[in-house]
Amino acid sequence: MVHRHHHRDARYTATAIAPPRGCSSPKNRNLPSIGVQTSIRLFEPESPPYRGIIMRPLLIAMACLLSLPASVFAADITSISRLAAGPDNVLFVADWKTAEIHAIELPPASHKPNGTTFNILDLEQLLSKQIGGARVYVEDMVVRPGTAEVYIAVSYGAEKTPSLFVVTSDGKARRVDLSTAPSTTVVLRDAPTSTMKFWKQTPERSFTVTDMKWRKGELFVAGLSNQDFSSTLRRVRYPFDAKQSVTSLEVFHGGHDQFETRSPIRAMSFANLGGKPYLVAAYTCTPLALIPLDQLKDGAHVRGKTVAELGYGNTPADMVSFTRTEQGKTEDFLMLVNFNRVGDVISIPELDAALARPGIEKQVPYGQITGLDMTEAPLAGVMHLDNLDDKSFVVVRRDLQRDALQLVSMGKGLSFRLTDHVSEYSFPDFSYKGKRPAQEYINMLLKDENLPEFIKGPE
Repeated sequence: MVHRHHHRDARYTATAIAPPRGCSSPKNRNLPSIGVQTSIRLFEPESPPYRGIIMRPLLIAMACLLSLPASVFAADITSISRLAAGPDNVLFVADWKTAEIHAIELPPASHKPNGTTFNILDLEQLLSKQIGGARVYVEDMVVRPGTAEVYIAVSYGAEKTPSLFVVTSDGKARRVDLSTAPSTTVVLRDAPTSTMKFWKQTPERSFTVTDMKWRKGELFVAGLSNQDFSSTLRRVRYPFDAKQSVTSLEVFHGGHDQFETRSPIRAMSFANLGGKPYLVAAYTCTPLALIPLDQLKDGAHVRGKTVAELGYGNTPADMVSFTRTEQGKTEDFLMLVNFNRVGDVISIPELDAALARPGIEKQVPYGQITGLDMTEAPLAGVMHLDNLDDKSFVVVRRDLQRDALQLVSMGKGLSFRLTDHVSEYSFPDFSYKGKRPAQEYINMLLKDENLPEFIKGPE
């Protein structure tokens, strides 16, 4: 089901198939009309004699409005669980309370070249002061590609009120007015309806969308459904129409020694393997599975191929694909960051090799990491990560040494910040004599971390 935004106290609802006589057809043909519905707030007269007189013009007016582009309607967002950057100026926002995804049209933004850096060391104070000093919980973060604008979704207060901010590298944050943001909406099929809370804390329904990624005209949405096999992958085309693909999933979890159909994907990305596109999916505690995109069809039940076990007692936080060039060689990777472990740098050629091998279908010994030859990245405390540009990532993290919520950038080479550490290089009298490559790299980090006064010249 697809609809345009409504207000909860709307009195009448109408569905438009085509504009009636007297209405101009919209010039914007990118938006669907058949099957799209909207609710509009109307004054309902109390005296019966007037109802027949004014309702016909009102309904005609409603039908005229329905033929207009969706940009005349504003989002009615009650919660935010995930964000995803879409095409052009579109930002997708998942609302788990209503099981809806909103496609918000952002205003145009200027392009920013590679090289922007973020050094916001007290993100909580920056955001909190715009919502009356309330403590914020960061739900998700994405970069608007090519603009160096970072969108951060938070919730705050006892009711977990949602709010969306756009943050820039100059340390400024602007709250996005969701009540006026032009948008369209799709309602997710078969969303969880249970009122159960995991461990008496977390509503099952809040797992309706656990990750969300845009790819070639489609939004891939991982999460839960209300079906017996509740782990689900939805495919939703944009501009939204009435079609929606819902696939149930299962994987073998070597650490648990069982096939699992309930636990949802927690972080995902895409990779071309063996000449075909695959979904790369990370689950809690941390099996990594490959799923061919051509098998993700409406009504299908698909078993992913588990190719790795990446560590017990862990929840994946985010996964992005990126390209890195070293010594003239360019290679594609995935970066997986975790709530309870360090980050994992996974090369696409290594995934290709794993696809050719038998998958994991037997118990993996307690504590063993197996299946892939990976590199660890020192990203403890990172909660959300995205590509800032070709050079850098940007992360929302909890700096564990300083207990501070931060928004900072890191290079895609070694993926760490020099100022997180006090090492031999930190001492003023340290000499770089004979260590020119190290000095050049450290000077680059100091510049990126906005500490140019510590840069040393050649000795």
